[in-house]
Formats: sequence, structure tokens, C-alpha cells
Amino acid sequence: MTTLVRSGKEANCLSLKEILEAIRKASSHLDSYTVMIRRELHMHPELSWEEEGTLSLIRRELEASIKNSSLSFTVHEAAGGIWVDLTIDDFSPRILFRADIDALPIQETNEFDYVSRVDGVMHACGHDCHTAMLLSAFKAIAQGWIAPKSNIRFVFQRAEEVGGQKSGGALLVRDGVCDGINSAYGLHVGAKDALGVFFSKPGMMLCNPTIIEIEVGTTGGHVASPFLGTNAIDVMSSIITELRGIERLLFPPSEPLVFVPSVLKSGMATNIRPNKAKIVFALRNFFTDEKKEKFINHVKMKVESIISSYVNTSLSLFEVTNGYPILINDPRSTRFVTNALNTIGFAVEPDDLSFAGDDFAYYLQKVPGSYWVLGAWQEGCLDHHTAKFNPNEEALKHGVAFWLLLASRTPF
Repeated sequence: MTTLVRSGKEANCLSLKEILEAIRKASSHLDSYTVMIRRELHMHPELSWEEEGTLSLIRRELEASIKNSSLSFTVHEAAGGIWVDLTIDDFSPRILFRADIDALPIQETNEFDYVSRVDGVMHACGHDCHTAMLLSAFKAIAQGWIAPKSNIRFVFQRAEEVGGQKSGGALLVRDGVCDGINSAYGLHVGAKDALGVFFSKPGMMLCNPTIIEIEVGTTGGHVASPFLGTNAIDVMSSIITELRGIERLLFPPSEPLVFVPSVLKSGMATNIRPNKAKIVFALRNFFTDEKKEKFINHVKMKVESIISSYVNTSLSLFEVTNGYPILINDPRSTRFVTNALNTIGFAVEPDDLSFAGDDFAYYLQKVPGSYWVLGAWQEGCLDHHTAKFNPNEEALKHGVAFWLLLASRTPF
């Protein structure tokens, strides 16, 4: 492929039409490479904090792309992943591009040739796509096919799927991945969204995924003597019944909120009334701290009231894990990306509030930026986090173009 330019200054000499044509050519030229990397990752998925093989592949591809490049790159490794700094000069702003790399504990039931070869583990959220798209964009820039107008930090982040404070994003932000960054951007495929369409919105976009764990302890006993002592399952059944719909007793329908039981554990044998039961509730919300505290306190008081009606029963655990912060897009950054996408003719649509969460929210707490969803629907693909998840690979070249567009435009 013909090299266009190799520096931000030289890029200024190209017309917008020439830049956009170069982006189209680069993303199409690299399509087979992007698909190949995605499939290799898909066949060898790794759970959060176990992504050593994935990181090895990323290092391999980064080194191959950098090997004959005339640009200046610096590779950093931290607990949360790998980031690579491209520096075109000491005066330009630095923007951050992030891809997450971990998989999920799901047994894949797809039947194509590149299904997961790891029992019980699957790329069921699209992180294999995210990694492949950013590696392709990196390759195009390193080889001089597309000239960046900014310094760029390419981030390949571990452990997005853990859902709590010890995620890869949280650790990278703690370790300085946002230091010196002017704006940060994330891209996620959306398997239920129209192919090739980009979605985002200014302000709040993704929720705070809090979990509430409740455990009760009581006497238990023999199933032959239900009149002696208390069955923990009975207690938990009452809790489930009484908490159903409690959120709508406190907040109006206009308050976006999900509160559902997601884990239930009790009992070991058919002849034993269990003395312990545990339930986990998923609380997906856009609460202020005050509203959240009000809701959680009300839930706890309700649980304690229920428990008090049973003999020899106590609340042995009531634990709240706050999860990722609400993801809030900077309006100016969102407009910057929208304008970039519009110049190349990509469809952009406003997204709705989503009860999904993403630890890219930690980045956006530190620096302005925006998070985007790329539609990747195809027939037969089920939703994220399912065994039949299979986003349309036709979307990959659009994701590569997304990164190249941002790299080739002067940020606000």
C-alpha cells in the first residue's frame, strides 16, 4: 500500500478528501488482517486477570508493526494492561484510544470454524473485536498509511468484565494511564444494533452496576421436623417476594433503574432444611449518592424487618459493591467524534441510556472523552454475554476507520 505521509506537519498538506480516501483504503486493505486477529483471539479466550496469551499476541503484533516504522513509540506495561505512546512532537495534544481484551466464563455453542477452544470460556462481549480493530489502526499508523495529527496513547486493557473496583481500567487509571491525556475514547461493538451505525450521546450513557449481597443464618434442621427451627429458604423466599418491585415504591417510573435478583444459593441435600441462604441483587442505576444511600438503607431495613419475624434468624451479611461509576460522555468530545464520523459518511445516531456498565467510566472521570457503540448485528447472533454471541465481522473495518478518523483529525 502506498505510504501517504509520516508526520502531523505533512498531513496538513493533504486535503480532507485525500485523508478520507486514505482511511477508507487502509481500513479495507487491513480487513483480512483484522478478521484474522479477531478469530485468533476468539479461539483462545482468557478470563479477566488471566490474559497472558492475549497480551503475548498483542506484544507480537505491536512489535511487528513498529519494527520498520519511522515513528516514535514507547511501550509501557502495568498491572492493568499495555499501553503504547506514539509521539509525533512534544507540543501536540495526546489522545487516548482504549480496547479491552478479556473474555467471559461462558461455554460457546456457535458452530463456525473459529469457536472457542477453551472449555467454559468465550469472547461473548466483543473484546476480541475491540482488540483486533485497535491493533489494525495501530498498524496503519505505524506503517505510515495514515498520518496522525496528535500524539496518541493506545491502551490494551485487561479485566473489564470483573464489574468492581479492581478492574483493569481502575488500576490503569490509578497507575497514570490518563496522565498527560487531553481526551480519551472507547469503542464497543453492539451485536443488537444496526450494522455499521455508530451510537453515543453526550452526558450520562452507561449506568453504575452496583451489587447487593444478602445472607441469612438460622437453625435449619431435618425436613421431617419443619416445626423445629427455621428453614433459611423460607426466609429468603420472603425476602425475594417482599423486595420485588420495591424500587417503584420509592422512585417514579421516570427514574431509570433496574433491581433484580441474579444469584441465589442455599441447600445441599434433600433431607436437610438449610441453615444459610444467600442472594445477590443487581442494582443498575443512575443515582446520585444521596438517592443511592436512600434506596440501599430502605432495602436493608426491609430485610431486617422480614428476618425479625422468623425464630432464631439473623442477617449474617449485607454487603454493597458499588461497581463502576456512571459513564458520562463529555459533550464537546462527543461532538468532535460525531463530526469526524459525518465527514466520511458514517451513520451516527443518538443512543439511549443503557443499563450496561463499563470501566471506561474511570478514564472519563479523569479526562474528557466519549464512549461509542458500533452496530454489528447479523442474523442468528444473540445478545452480549450469551453462548450464541457472534457480531458481524463486516463491522470491523468500520471500527478501524473510526480510530483512524480520530487519529487524522486535530482534536478540539
